[in-house]
Amino acid sequence: MNLRHFPLTLTLSPVHGGEGIHFRRPLTEALVTAEKKFRSGRTSRLLSLGSLTAKVSSSYTFQFVKEAFQNVERASRSRSSAHVRNAQRVVETLGQLKGAVMKVGQYVSIQNDLLPPEFSEILASLQKAAPPVDFELVAEQIRSEFGKLPDALFSRFEREPYASASIGQVHRARLSKGTEVVVKVQYPGVEENIEGDLKNLKTILSTGGVLGYRKDDLNETFEEIRDRLYEELDYEQEVESVQLFRKAFQKDDRVLIPRVFPAYCSRRVLTLEHLPGDDLDALLAPPYSQEDRNRFGSLIFDLCCHQMFRLGILHADPHPGNFAFRKDGRLIIYDFGCLKQIPPFIQRAYRDIFRYGIRREYERVDEALLRLGSRDPRKQGPGTEFYRKYGEILREPFCSDEEPYDFGESKIHERLLELAPLGLSKMLQFKPAPETVFISRTMTGHYGNLKRVRAQAYWGRILEPYLGDH
Repeated sequence: MNLRHFPLTLTLSPVHGGEGIHFRRPLTEALVTAEKKFRSGRTSRLLSLGSLTAKVSSSYTFQFVKEAFQNVERASRSRSSAHVRNAQRVVETLGQLKGAVMKVGQYVSIQNDLLPPEFSEILASLQKAAPPVDFELVAEQIRSEFGKLPDALFSRFEREPYASASIGQVHRARLSKGTEVVVKVQYPGVEENIEGDLKNLKTILSTGGVLGYRKDDLNETFEEIRDRLYEELDYEQEVESVQLFRKAFQKDDRVLIPRVFPAYCSRRVLTLEHLPGDDLDALLAPPYSQEDRNRFGSLIFDLCCHQMFRLGILHADPHPGNFAFRKDGRLIIYDFGCLKQIPPFIQRAYRDIFRYGIRREYERVDEALLRLGSRDPRKQGPGTEFYRKYGEILREPFCSDEEPYDFGESKIHERLLELAPLGLSKMLQFKPAPETVFISRTMTGHYGNLKRVRAQAYWGRILEPYLGDH
């Protein structure tokens, strides 16, 4: 089994439940219409992305000319407006096209070190659930994989989707023996567009220096995204990932992971046990208490530390829809399309960075970042003072001994944004590190989750056992 890390994955975002399906007419005309609507043709897709590239490029070219005649303050405001306009253009086009290009757009949107804040904030809207495709297209995809339509394969299959996203959607169903399941069905035509989508999106985001890095430094990162996209589209690989995590946590009674049903799985269809639970927002109201929120927040953090430093494989999609909670204290984890295998040298580098930060040994951070691949060895380091300014903010949750640290009151993200000018001034001394992108994504996402539920705990005490050598 190849457990390299996979990219962004389908996020469960429940919508209306539906009734069992009943075919009263052939799929012919409806299917043709649905396929045309979704695929719209390779030429049309390329034209849409080409038009977007031209608009973004022209916008930044004009922006550079304007800045030549503006003072620093006006130029900064003007460029900020340009970022907003172009981000809106990108979101509108990617949302219409779905597929690989929308998936990568979702990934890039939460990489705060890659994009200007104005651009990243608007691109984040791609994280919302995508509109579903026509049911006939989903039904035909199942028939192409199993030789049967959904009503023949399952004893019940709901017409209305339970969730929808960029590369597929989920439907509730029931197996012949009465087991309730969820069925993830991949949209047709996604895989054949990967190469073109990635090339075009990289060009768009490199235009006008939006990404802020040399193209050569971005190549490795985009190659990694491409490889993981191909793997994510293989649902048979996800079957193995689910089974791996079930085995890893089979003795942990705090965690529930759905069973997988291989007989109802294929490369483009995945069938899992339906495990209902309460979502993240439900924790904010009765019957859940602050004690419950603290317990679940601590559990999520502890599980991340265990995966990162002991298991060596990280569930790297922190979207809140991938977790559910039960009043008995158990956490349900969904969606295993995005795993990141963590090599020992990466584990050691992260352990050292945490240790140095907690101990305020900022003069040692640069060497660890070089090992991590995040610092450009061709450039001189930014200096100890640079790391101190960031470190004094990032260490706070782990150094609170007198009382639990309250993520609900945390201002870490706002304080880091205040350092954005300093970060931009040192940007060329750093570079994207393919090994870290999904780890950073997981950390950032779970910061948001802990803040959302206002979890309180002595986080340093949870982390400390994992920082020893193993």
